[in-house]
Amino acid sequence: MDRLATMRVFVRVADAASFVRAAEALDLPAASVSRMVQALEAHLKVRLLNRSTRNVTLTDEGRAYYERCARVLNEIDDMEAAAGAGHGPGGRLKVSLPASMAKGVLIPALPAFLARYPHIDVELAMSDRRVNLIEAGVDCAIRVGAAPDPGLVAKQIGMVARITCASPAYLRRHGEPRTVADLARHVGIGYVWDHGGRSRPWEFTVNEQVRQVPMAHAVYVDDADAYLACGVAGLGIVSASEYTLRPAVRGGLLRQILHDHAAPPRPVSIVFRPNRHMPPRLRVFIDWFTALYPSLSRAD
Repeated sequence: MDRLATMRVFVRVADAASFVRAAEALDLPAASVSRMVQALEAHLKVRLLNRSTRNVTLTDEGRAYYERCARVLNEIDDMEAAAGAGHGPGGRLKVSLPASMAKGVLIPALPAFLARYPHIDVELAMSDRRVNLIEAGVDCAIRVGAAPDPGLVAKQIGMVARITCASPAYLRRHGEPRTVADLARHVGIGYVWDHGGRSRPWEFTVNEQVRQVPMAHAVYVDDADAYLACGVAGLGIVSASEYTLRPAVRGGLLRQILHDHAAPPRPVSIVFRPNRHMPPRLRVFIDWFTALYPSLSRAD
């Protein structure tokens, strides 16, 4: 038995809470992953995992062994990086984030990160819906707005403004709303933001207070690119994070409206699981993006 390889498989199964998801992440047959963990348990003469039809959880002995495995494996990664003639951190780093932030903020800056850390492979899991970090095998997530899930660490890295826009064609047909009250005569593009089919609320600042304003909708979408496309096509008013809409405003495809009634900016955070032995690849990514985000989010 390759003890080190088996330890890595066990840690991945524990992180994913699933043999199948761990096998997919490791690009191994699920049966092989299961056999390796069984061999490890037989070698240790202790049960490490509780298995059920729905998920996999650590036993008390498994949790203690997992902590030591994670520490040992991270120390090995650090030693290999240090011994690699300055190669630095390496391995696959999976980051979850909204698609519009990936395209408008992170991806344009990634060449600099990969030039600095050429042995790190970055996988972007782009979704506007929140993912479960463990189930998705994600190292960290970049999130906008609400607090993170219980048990996760959130490091705030900046703020993002929200702007409201419409296409020139829409404004020619319907006129430009000057006040929030004028929105009663307009239609917006609805954004469905969760699996329950709820539409994201429209928020504006009125007399220095944030108000949710009802809007009529002719079209609903659940994708950031489609939302932007609907606005550009003149199907209705759109309201979204600045990095989503600003390129279309600069290109003349949209015009910003209701400047004086913008909702307050929302926090942007990097979310990750608490881990006393954070992998070097994750640590350097968090430090890099934390330092760069304020300038990236303001870039014209």
